[in-house]
Amino acid sequence: MRSAVGQIAILPAVQDALSSLPPIVSPEGVFVYGVGGVLVLITIANLVTWYRGWQAENVVLADLLDEEMLDAGAAEEELFDDIAARQQSTMAPAAIEWETRAARVGEDWTTTLYIAGYPDYPSDGYLSGLFELTDIRFDLTAHINPKNRAQAPGSLQRTADDIQVDAQLEQTVRSFYLRERAEEATAAYKAAENGRRVFDQGLYVTVRGETREELRDSVQEVRDALREQPAGLKPKTAVCTQDLALQSAAPFGPDVFERDAIVLDGAVGALLASPHNPNILEEGGVEFGIHKDTRSPLVFDPFAREDGYTMFTVGDPGSGKSFGAKQNFIRTIEQDPDCIGVVLEPLNNWNGVNEALGGQRITVGGTMGLNPLEIKPTPERVLRSRGEDASQLKERRERAISFFTNFFALRDVTLGDRRTTLELALDEAYERKGITEDVSTHDRESPTVRDMLDILEEMSDAPEPFVVRADAEGEKLADDAVWLLDQLRPFTEGGQFENLGRASEFDIRDEKLIYLDLVQQGGNLGGHTSLLMELLISLVYERAKETDKRVVLVVDEARYLMSDAATLSYLETIFRHHRHHDLSIRLITQTVDEFFQWPEAEMILDQCAIKQFHKLDGMDEEWANEFGLNYAQMRYVQDAIPGNEQEGYSQALLGVDGEWRGMEIQALPKEKQVIDFDPTEDASEVSALIGAGTESETTEGTAEGLPLPDGSGE
Repeated sequence: MRSAVGQIAILPAVQDALSSLPPIVSPEGVFVYGVGGVLVLITIANLVTWYRGWQAENVVLADLLDEEMLDAGAAEEELFDDIAARQQSTMAPAAIEWETRAARVGEDWTTTLYIAGYPDYPSDGYLSGLFELTDIRFDLTAHINPKNRAQAPGSLQRTADDIQVDAQLEQTVRSFYLRERAEEATAAYKAAENGRRVFDQGLYVTVRGETREELRDSVQEVRDALREQPAGLKPKTAVCTQDLALQSAAPFGPDVFERDAIVLDGAVGALLASPHNPNILEEGGVEFGIHKDTRSPLVFDPFAREDGYTMFTVGDPGSGKSFGAKQNFIRTIEQDPDCIGVVLEPLNNWNGVNEALGGQRITVGGTMGLNPLEIKPTPERVLRSRGEDASQLKERRERAISFFTNFFALRDVTLGDRRTTLELALDEAYERKGITEDVSTHDRESPTVRDMLDILEEMSDAPEPFVVRADAEGEKLADDAVWLLDQLRPFTEGGQFENLGRASEFDIRDEKLIYLDLVQQGGNLGGHTSLLMELLISLVYERAKETDKRVVLVVDEARYLMSDAATLSYLETIFRHHRHHDLSIRLITQTVDEFFQWPEAEMILDQCAIKQFHKLDGMDEEWANEFGLNYAQMRYVQDAIPGNEQEGYSQALLGVDGEWRGMEIQALPKEKQVIDFDPTEDASEVSALIGAGTESETTEGTAEGLPLPDGSGE
């Protein structure tokens, strides 16, 4: 009953509401029913979406990815975090400790200097001395701001007026100085009036060191470089304001220290020329590399050194030492058309250079005759330059005895007092060939070791003709001769050194470039290789004495020579006399140990005015002290970049006349093609190499095809 009554009561209300709605066809009806329909549709769509989402399963995106992708993402996230941390540490240290004259910035101690005074007329590149400090870590920041053209003359005029007033008021000797300054300020004002550009310039130098002691020494060196000519600056330490000075020395940002000076455009140009001022630019020299800091070429002439023309290059395998040596050799030969080049090495690594420069390759092996007793005529000009009492024969005799001494040392045999008998046989051999102190006889046929063996055989049978005074000498001569015959057996036909017992079968006198290839020795250290290298160096030395041209001798894998004290004794003599004959010997090796095993080796090293260190892991404090390197230079050698395709260059520390410079060695495309050339693989490309227009001759280890002593080759 209640339900029916309620329904009856509602119906009139619904009817009243519906009757109040506007007609559908009316404008009001279209708007009301349209909006209502849209709302109804939106509500239905939301209900459908909610219902479908309620029915759908909850899905975690990570469950759809495999384990490898998730691990890679985590690794990439760590990598990006590491890069971000490194960028932050590069831009700014984690903490800074400020002191009165220094600051602890990260792991380094720093002191920032500012320039309080400038020279009146700075020379171009006046900061070049600062950039040559390869053993100092420093940052140089220059703030250069052009002044308004309209305001600059007025500022300079006020400065000139102030100085002029001070000069008039000053009644001491300083007044003369102030008058000069006033005149200079007036000249600057006139220059600005005539259109010269005017700038505000501030210079800051931040010096770094790992310890306080290192920082103190470095700051003093930087001060000296800034004060000395051509700089002539007045550096001062920013006392109690290291924070402001360090901010001003930052690579970006404003000059908050505000210690600038007014300069003309010429002074700015002189400053900007400093990093580009060549450190070494000698006439007639070759480029060894690019300075690591100034990016300027290091060009000098090895023959212009007062302490000698020899060079020493060392580096780990793959460090770029051979590459740099080949590049330098190519540039030397190409720069001086009259220069004679000789390469001596036992590992067959210089084929490309030889082919490119049109050289003669001589493969020195077990079948090629090479006479250790050979003597050649000495040119008249050389004779005139020597003393009247100089003996060419005696000098040649001493080299021959050195060869035999080395031979016995290699066999661990003591020559002892038998040396006099050996010398007697040697002198007799020259005499029988008619060779005397008279230089006109030195073009005669030279004796050989086998000629000496014949004489020793005669001594053993009949020593009497060789006795000087006492008959008892004969018995000793006979015994010594028998012993020497037995020991010199390897020089007989069929012996190990039979090729060294007969006449030489090649001559280097008429060649511009000679490649003495010892590859047939198989890279064996000592023994036959050392003997051959000693003989060949002696041969080149004789050639240098005869010619008035410069001679460059490159000895790659020089450690083969440094293992024998007997060889070193003779080599040390050549190194002492090389300057008199325009001979530049360039030693290349992998380690420095062998140069400190014998006193003679150290003396050879001391003769080298040019030293070049590529990456060398063994460069520790002991070796650094031996070569006079400080800690920073030692670290530079340890961390030097070896040559590789990715970097495009190798790094080396170059020492010239006791001054060290870090450099980068880069090769031109043609040079790289020559250095990397392999005749066994690139024979078809030889015509494209530098200098390949001249046919090179290759002489293998037999006498066939070898040039005769007169150079005819027939």
